[in-house]
Amino acid sequence: MWAVFASHLASASITDYVVKQWNTRNGLPSQSLKSVTQDNKGYIWVGTQFGLSRFDGDHFTNFTQQNSNFLNSNAINKLLIDKEGLLWIGTKRGISVLDPDSMNYFEFGIGGPVRDILQDDKGNIWVAANELFYIERNQVAFHLPESERRRSGRIQGRLTAINQISVSKMALAPQGVWLVSENYLLRLTNMSSSSSRLRLKITARVTLPDRLAQTIIHDLAWLEGTLYLASELGAYFLDIDDELRPFTLPNASNAAVYKFMSDSDGALWISTYGRLLYRDNSKEWQWVEPAALDQSIWFSDIYRDEQNNIWLASFSEGLWLAHAGRVERHNALSSMTEAVMAITLSPSGQLWVANRSGVGYFDQDNNFINRVPRAKLRRSAVHDLHFVGERLYIATDRGVLYFEDEQLYNIDARELRQNPVFAISESSAGGLWFGTGRGMYRMGYRGLTPFTYNAVLDSKFITYVLDKGKYGLIGTSQGGYLFSDKGIERIGDSTALESAYVTSILEIDDVGTLVGSLNDGLFYRSTQGRWHQLDVSNGLPYGSIFSLHHDEALQRVWVSTMKGVYRMPVEQFSDEIGNLQVEQVISSYDRQLDGKASQCCAGLGHDAVADSGDSIWYPSLQGVVEIPKNVQLFGQDQLAPQVESIATPRRTLYTGGLGVNPELDTDERDLTINYTAIDFYAPAEVEFRYQLSGLDTDWRYAKNRREAIYTNLPPGPFTFKLEAKRTSDSWEEATSTYYAFQVPKRFDETVYFRLLIVSGLFFIIYLLLWVFRAQERRKQAALESLVEERTMELRDANDKLNQVNSQLKLVSHSDELTGLRSRRFLFDQLPKDIEHYQRNSSSLQEQGRALVLLIVNIDKFSRINDAYGPLSGDSCLQQMATLLNSCTQGSDYVARWSGDEFLLLLRDFELDQVNQFARQLCKSIAEKSFQLPNGKKINLSASLGWSCYPMPLLGGQVIGWETSVNLADIALHQVKKRGGDGCAHIEFDDQLDAFEFEQSENLDAQIATLQSTGLADIKIWMR
Repeated sequence: MWAVFASHLASASITDYVVKQWNTRNGLPSQSLKSVTQDNKGYIWVGTQFGLSRFDGDHFTNFTQQNSNFLNSNAINKLLIDKEGLLWIGTKRGISVLDPDSMNYFEFGIGGPVRDILQDDKGNIWVAANELFYIERNQVAFHLPESERRRSGRIQGRLTAINQISVSKMALAPQGVWLVSENYLLRLTNMSSSSSRLRLKITARVTLPDRLAQTIIHDLAWLEGTLYLASELGAYFLDIDDELRPFTLPNASNAAVYKFMSDSDGALWISTYGRLLYRDNSKEWQWVEPAALDQSIWFSDIYRDEQNNIWLASFSEGLWLAHAGRVERHNALSSMTEAVMAITLSPSGQLWVANRSGVGYFDQDNNFINRVPRAKLRRSAVHDLHFVGERLYIATDRGVLYFEDEQLYNIDARELRQNPVFAISESSAGGLWFGTGRGMYRMGYRGLTPFTYNAVLDSKFITYVLDKGKYGLIGTSQGGYLFSDKGIERIGDSTALESAYVTSILEIDDVGTLVGSLNDGLFYRSTQGRWHQLDVSNGLPYGSIFSLHHDEALQRVWVSTMKGVYRMPVEQFSDEIGNLQVEQVISSYDRQLDGKASQCCAGLGHDAVADSGDSIWYPSLQGVVEIPKNVQLFGQDQLAPQVESIATPRRTLYTGGLGVNPELDTDERDLTINYTAIDFYAPAEVEFRYQLSGLDTDWRYAKNRREAIYTNLPPGPFTFKLEAKRTSDSWEEATSTYYAFQVPKRFDETVYFRLLIVSGLFFIIYLLLWVFRAQERRKQAALESLVEERTMELRDANDKLNQVNSQLKLVSHSDELTGLRSRRFLFDQLPKDIEHYQRNSSSLQEQGRALVLLIVNIDKFSRINDAYGPLSGDSCLQQMATLLNSCTQGSDYVARWSGDEFLLLLRDFELDQVNQFARQLCKSIAEKSFQLPNGKKINLSASLGWSCYPMPLLGGQVIGWETSVNLADIALHQVKKRGGDGCAHIEFDDQLDAFEFEQSENLDAQIATLQSTGLADIKIWMR
């Protein structure tokens, strides 16, 4: 908490300065600062107890002995930017000079702590250390030609040491340099007419008072023709008699004084223990001081930059920036801050306000004239002020009053008694609208009448009324409404506006309607008729909206909130907003030098803004705030983007030292390009985009990030293009810069290397081809010999293989047990026999011959295996095979069809003889005695079934031999059903078509069907 004391309200006030603060949480290496200055590019340089810092408004770049070569100590005592832009750094162990652009440095052989640095009118440097040193401007290596400069290293320059003078502080005056030595205040004057020669003479000597000679001198300053001295014992000045006299400061007797500074307006700034004093041209003192802090704050250095900002280096609280505020506050009482609740303009242009002391106006001298004391208002809170002619209506939380002819009257209406009134607005039908906590009422010539649609309002808490004639808009605590003669309806199109607390409504012709809310941001309806919502996510500044105002001259919408004031261009609301353009006029982060945050704004709706033509007026918790409509905001100056450095894994290259289009080392392919745009007011609002020509095909958008990282760059020329803008601007308004550099080719990326590689490849290919051809010739000869040998071996192998294949084929076509043909042989041979038959079918049919398929199945063969064992069964099968072979002719063959089943193929057999053959074979089997391995003999019987191919049907040749086998099997099973020991075949009607058997999947059923119709008959013979 800070308390402000001033003699009276003047045109310039120390509390008009807005302050920003940075400390270790923001990147400073230390809270304790000793010196601050600004270079030619705009960077702020800060000397701390733990190193040197460079500041661009967004981040601090810190330099220490550990990461730089130009510091001989981390304890910085004094910084100075000379006329050529070089930074002189005085430390606890000497002095060095740095080129801020190239970061090249130069060291002088000065030992011990440097207490002060000064540059005279001729550009020469004076250094106060254990001795007084004088450095001519041509003794700095940076002044040599570019070819002779050293990029880095410790170069010792020539110094002129003025012995026997120990100096603590210095000040430049027209007659020479004033010095503070151990016991004297001295003025040295160079009596030489040549700038290259030094001939010093003490032209003034003032003896320091004993107490002053024994204390610490913090500053010596020549300001406006007067020499000031700051010490632990207070402030002193040198009068016209060359005598040091105490400089009287208000409420700072015997307090330590640390720094004097005069700004461009001629105002004097003085830093004392716990106070910052300010005296403008009126010679009246103002100051700020701590009132309830754990520790005092004082400043070791005060610096004014090119923009007239005041930079304050604190001993304990980091870096401060103070800039003159561009808004003016008007307080009802000069000795205290007065909260204002409502504001309006009278027809004559007087500014009327309602505050805690009553209702009144400011006169031409900005004095508050209280016309209605709070006691007359029955201590009611005032919500709105509205003039109708010279009559002032006052809306309070207990009804409506009006002030006229120095008298205060109460509108005695039953509906308004103890009813809070929040809004007063003109009615297009005559009279006034009153928005109350219980609905809306119109006061006309006939008295007070309720609003027609009060009953349909979800909330009767009326906050805003706008009557446009043909229609009107109402704001409530639960949404907004549009009413006309046709009825009333909600506004908002299913947005959050339907339940929002409406504080203000603004209708702009040919643009749209804007609605401000307490908690849901800003709503607007564009010319297309759609409602849209804007909040923090769209870039709208945070804070409850209190008022909306349209500046018709400059076409801006002014918005006041609990957190400040901002303005926006009107034209953007005619359509859906993609990139919200907004300018922050007063921010919640703005703090005065008194330490208090901005308390703008207050009021709601009608009473929260007033327009006096050139200025916008707002009520606040600290009086009335006046803002010129054409105010030029801080941070709106054109940005100047700049490329700071190119960092590689092993070094950092500053662009100022690299020159134009530099060439990097061949192994520097991973780069971090650091860039910035200096802005101390709103650095977070600066956005960047960049493009590396030669690599990037489009812009890369970095937002507020200030580095570009590239890895594994190819060789070639590159141009880093950089653009910067503020978030409220478009990229067409951005400012740009560029920096070109080259990545050289490694030897392995050059044409010579490629030619060498190609030549080597050709030689290797030729050598390989020669070796290959020689080897091929040798291989060819050996191969020919080997091929001949292998050919003979292959012939022998093929002969053997053919023999084996024949044997394998024979084995696969023979049954291993019986020696008969196998089932596989039958499937291979039968198609050939059928083909043979078909070739000779005509002659064979004339002879009554055909292929006969006869199946023999041993009856009850499984009993033999069961009774005598499988060996006996195998023996019976072998004897059966012998019997069947003996019963067939040479062209016929017998095949083992299955386990105990045999198939006989009788080739070109007469069909008339088949039955006789089958019966005879059946008898032969039954009469044969089968010898078992155990010597026992048994008799067997067999069941036979036969069929022929082709079948004796119309078109019988279309039926495959498989069907003939199946028919023989069916006939055999008929014998089996009768006990076996017989033979059977199937006879068909002569007119039966062979196509009846084309589908042979269910042959048994087909035969049964043909039997039932008399077209087929199974002939069975049983022995």
